[in-house]
Amino acid sequence: MKPLLPLLTLLALTATPPKSKPQAERGPAEILWDTYGIPHIFAPTDEGLFFGYGYAQAQAHGDLLLRLYGQARGQGAEILGERYADDDRWVLLNSIPERAKSWYEAQTPQFRKLLDAFARGVNTYAAEHPGALGAGVKAFLPVTGIDLVAHSLRVIHYHFVAPSGAARAAAEQLPDGNGSNTWAIGPKRSASGKAMLLANPHLPWTDFYVYFEAQLVGPGTNASGITRIGFPCLTMAFTDDLGYANTVNTNDGQDFYELTLKDGGYLFDGAVKPFSTKEKTLKIRQADGSVREEILVVKESVHGPVVAESGGKAVAMRVAGLDRPGMLQQYWDMCRARNLPEFERILSRLQIPMFTFSYADKDGHILNLFNAAVPKRESGDWKRWSGTVPGNTSKTLWTSYLSYAELPKSIDPPSGWLQNCNESPWTMTFPMPNDFRKFPAYLAPAPAMSFRTQRSVRMLMEDEKISLDELIQYKHSTRLELADRILDDLQTAVAASGDGEAKAAMAVLSTWDRQTNADSRGAVLFEAFAKEWAKPVGGINRLGTATPLFAKPWDVTDPVRTPDGLAKPDEAVKALTEAARQVQKQHGRLDVAWGEVYRFKIHGADVPANGGPGPLGAFRVMTFGSAGRANAATPVRPFHGDTYVAAVEFSKPVKAQALIGYGNASQSGSPHRTDQLGLLQQQKLRPVWRTRAEVLKHLEKREVL
Repeated sequence: MKPLLPLLTLLALTATPPKSKPQAERGPAEILWDTYGIPHIFAPTDEGLFFGYGYAQAQAHGDLLLRLYGQARGQGAEILGERYADDDRWVLLNSIPERAKSWYEAQTPQFRKLLDAFARGVNTYAAEHPGALGAGVKAFLPVTGIDLVAHSLRVIHYHFVAPSGAARAAAEQLPDGNGSNTWAIGPKRSASGKAMLLANPHLPWTDFYVYFEAQLVGPGTNASGITRIGFPCLTMAFTDDLGYANTVNTNDGQDFYELTLKDGGYLFDGAVKPFSTKEKTLKIRQADGSVREEILVVKESVHGPVVAESGGKAVAMRVAGLDRPGMLQQYWDMCRARNLPEFERILSRLQIPMFTFSYADKDGHILNLFNAAVPKRESGDWKRWSGTVPGNTSKTLWTSYLSYAELPKSIDPPSGWLQNCNESPWTMTFPMPNDFRKFPAYLAPAPAMSFRTQRSVRMLMEDEKISLDELIQYKHSTRLELADRILDDLQTAVAASGDGEAKAAMAVLSTWDRQTNADSRGAVLFEAFAKEWAKPVGGINRLGTATPLFAKPWDVTDPVRTPDGLAKPDEAVKALTEAARQVQKQHGRLDVAWGEVYRFKIHGADVPANGGPGPLGAFRVMTFGSAGRANAATPVRPFHGDTYVAAVEFSKPVKAQALIGYGNASQSGSPHRTDQLGLLQQQKLRPVWRTRAEVLKHLEKREVL
């Protein structure tokens, strides 16, 4: 059978005087840009606020923004060339432009006005600053409200929920996939007696993964946080009242159905059912400027489009949440909620098709929800539905979803804390608040814990009263949980082996601080060892707590001290010897410092890095590659890991620190592409300025729109 259609691998005070524009055309809005390039947008109306937000995004990320909107139309290759053709095929195959139009029309009249206002902000910036944008991407102008919907649909539903075959394969190259950390700490475990929230997404540093930080101040709104480039609403945010963050969860919202072809159709419930067939034109710009046309024949079954076909069989794909057009509206309403009951009412709409949400508020409440559009399936477990299921019967064709009440969650647990590091929902706190045996087996994998999750839980368990400063310190932990678990056993095995090379390597590891800080000597060697040692189980990305490499398996009753020991000490010694040879050959010595090998190298900056692989138990995740790929020969630069970090304490006033490590702009020439990199290197955050007076003290530019 043919593989799924490929998708390209992830992917000083100045004042500007008011400009004279008709009120109907402009917001009005005011943007105060602080010295870190964070826009603080003030507007007397919601339309003005969205207008200003679009204007600000275009200013900071214009070229990227317009390209992403063009790709969501399926026009990337037409304007920018062959490299975007596979992306466009995926967009056209899944009818994203058509669905976006229907979703736009399904919005309330008021919310359509807000979407249009955001688009108008983008267009206005482009018209006023034609020289600031790349020549190629200007072909995607003007932007419409439909483009916003199409882009969000493409990113969330057709990458996070249902990536193409190539995107799925690429994701396997990323440690922990597209991951994140979140903590919600209640008053019981907070040194101040106030609830705290940690937001910490780990994603690639390019393409539609890039985050944009802003403050939005309008009628009933005063929210600080981030969104993905091109989204008109904050997706992680905090206010004076509450805050929320999310992680990629283990929801399976993409199902593949095997169809038996017959008489031009397919067998379904004992009869031949015809496909719905459409022809679509893919335009691809050639190197000489000409445009080649390619006709795509899209076959639709009752399950969804056919994504592969061969030898009398076909595979169709069904995606959860395509009947729920209210995702952007829900995001907008979430940042205006005032308390937990309001927030839960908004969450319960389940218009956002995946992501675990963590929440904390000024009243001391904390929440963790396995949020997802989870199809109600007839039977089977998570593993079965992660593969291909029979498509010849209506028994496997789900048509409804689990309700909010049926999803795993916890509110104000006895432990006083909640966390998620992309695990299934069962280990959000201890004791476990949800019995996985009482939920459908297809909802999520059975309980297990990555070493990153174990590190997260251990830090929370071992500190009875956590201050905001301590939370920030823990967030930057580069200690490798795996090293704590096996180094003593490895030392014993090496001592018994008589292997001189292994003993020399062990001497380095014995004095290593077990961290991946810039000056940590031994971390490079340990990582090389872990890669060799984990080869029999498929590499470090498969190095979970349930692998057979350990003498003592993981025990749910002892969740942060198991697994333990080496199942095959002799094989571990051999892995260490081979790792030592590799490190010696590549670096000339075994005790090379982590920061000599791994660098924060981006947009001309080049400084020693810290942070390490999540699968080895680093909470501060960083993934490096020489050319933006996990399997690059000589890893140097970051391409995945810590992006935005926010640590918030819901005191009065709210205390908050944040960082967006790669800077709050991608547009060429902006000083804000690397200006936060020094703080990233120093493992520090910066203050979040939320009052107008604070912002004015740290003002870079003022724009009146």
